[in-house]
Amino acid sequence: MRSAVRDRLLASGLVAAGGAEAGAPARADVEVRIIGETVEVGANGEARARVGLAISSHPADAPGALSAALDGAGTQRYATRARGGAGGSNGATTETALAARIAGELIDGFAARQRLHEGSPAAVHAALAADGGELREEAIRVAGERQLRDEAPRLLALLDDPDERTRDAALGALIALGDRRAVHVLTRSRSLRDRREMRKIIEAVSILGGQEADDYLSFVAASHDDDDIRAAAAAARERLLRRAGAGGNPGH
Repeated sequence: MRSAVRDRLLASGLVAAGGAEAGAPARADVEVRIIGETVEVGANGEARARVGLAISSHPADAPGALSAALDGAGTQRYATRARGGAGGSNGATTETALAARIAGELIDGFAARQRLHEGSPAAVHAALAADGGELREEAIRVAGERQLRDEAPRLLALLDDPDERTRDAALGALIALGDRRAVHVLTRSRSLRDRREMRKIIEAVSILGGQEADDYLSFVAASHDDDDIRAAAAAARERLLRRAGAGGNPGH
């Protein structure tokens, strides 16, 4: 496992071999945690493993510094070794190989997400167009952090994604971009009965601002049937107005 993790880190480019290179630290400490078991019934066996990786590079504030806590799990079936050792596989060997594969996949996925931060806008765009997964979620955050405004239409569409984590990440990116078109999507597509979503919307539109945000918060504060939601909307509108300038036009 030590060799497998080391080789995968070097191959990923996350850590530089033979001394520090631009964008990659020369040293990283990795803590590997493995929980595994094998289950065998007759000629059939199944190895199961969960792998956790804690990666940190030194020095911690150097360019390309790494800090990550990764976790993954998997299973692998195998034919058991017959009595006397002929044929089949050994459960412990299969379990170790499975754990090494999971660790490698975790490192590769982390490396792909890290590359988005320094990669081309086209690479971020391609990741955003994917069906889902951690890479797309990272691309959403990167689009906001790097102010990739050309990705706003895709981010706006993701506000209606069925996955809550994806919706929240897209909203965070649009807030980072300051794109007030998100207000229209949020206030037209979410149910007023969903208190959890309502609290998110109220805070988001108060940050984004604009006349449509002010109108929406005023409406909710005056007409919602939940006292807490009305109070939250009223408080959010006050924050919006303070940010726009006390008593000023919330559209500016």
